[in-house]
Amino acid sequence: MVPVRLGNISRLLAGRLVVLAGLLSLVGCVAKTDEVLELQRDNRELHGQLRQAKETISAQHETLSRKDEQINSLSKLGPERLEVLFAVEKIKLSRYTGGFDPDKTGGDDGVRVYMIPQDEGGRTVTAAGSVEIDVFDLAQKEESLLMSYSFTAAQAKDHWQGGGLANHYSFTCLWKDALPTGNEITIRVKFIDYLTGRTFTATKQCPIRNPAPNQHHPRGTKAD
Repeated sequence: MVPVRLGNISRLLAGRLVVLAGLLSLVGCVAKTDEVLELQRDNRELHGQLRQAKETISAQHETLSRKDEQINSLSKLGPERLEVLFAVEKIKLSRYTGGFDPDKTGGDDGVRVYMIPQDEGGRTVTAAGSVEIDVFDLAQKEESLLMSYSFTAAQAKDHWQGGGLANHYSFTCLWKDALPTGNEITIRVKFIDYLTGRTFTATKQCPIRNPAPNQHHPRGTKAD
């Protein structure tokens, strides 16, 4: 047997401890490097969020500044500014308002309403607003309201016809659950001006030709 010396064993163990210490140190450096990289990544993300927040705040300040300028300008004009605008003072239902027979079968399938906003001089005004249309059958004593239609300002905008001789709102309202029993109906239109909030009403009695039962359109169907 080869004699084993304690000094050799000590030196061998010492060498292994040095190697082990080096490995542990290397592992620690790798761990610290990962932590540093993660912190750097978080830092970049925070800087990006901060930059976006600053841009948002700057845009909001700019918007508020413009609104302040508008408020100051309007306050200098005063309430008299509405008087110089072409504001709506009344609405008119044209003579073409009445029964509607698109399929030319000899019976009206509903009514078509031509509504014209006008200023104080009777001139047509291009005005936005919501519209409510009620159709009455006065021949029915118990329940004279035949049908109702309503349009928001955004919906009514799609019914505006402008250009040439056509400057009006045009609404087609087909019969709903009931048909008129007489040969005349009453149409009432309510217009709420989007600019001033004022409400205007116009009423017109119109002759109609009663539709046959098979011409009755389903509830809610509209031609335009």
